[in-house]
Amino acid sequence: MAKQKTNEKTDKKTRSTSFFLTLAIIVVIGYFVISLVSLQMEKNEKAQQVAQAKATLAEKQEKNDQLSSVLEDGDDSAYIERIARDVLGYVLPGERVYYDISSGN
Repeated sequence: MAKQKTNEKTDKKTRSTSFFLTLAIIVVIGYFVISLVSLQMEKNEKAQQVAQAKATLAEKQEKNDQLSSVLEDGDDSAYIERIARDVLGYVLPGERVYYDISSGN
């Protein structure tokens, strides 16, 4: 009978230890899963930022190429006239500018 009580106590200790060990393993696995998901989301966000940066870089390189071609051509007067007309809205003396408002744009 004394052995039986000892075995019962050992079984209770083993079950208790086994339960806490299982619980600890589940908590650790949960932590790793949450960390993995978090890192994946962060990776996707960084990939989007890289894609946006590449698009911006391509835009800036295209504009830089256009400006370089203007400098190489040496035809500054045509470039200045185009900027004055398109951006600043200037016109030549005596020139009339008509705007088509029927298109709805």
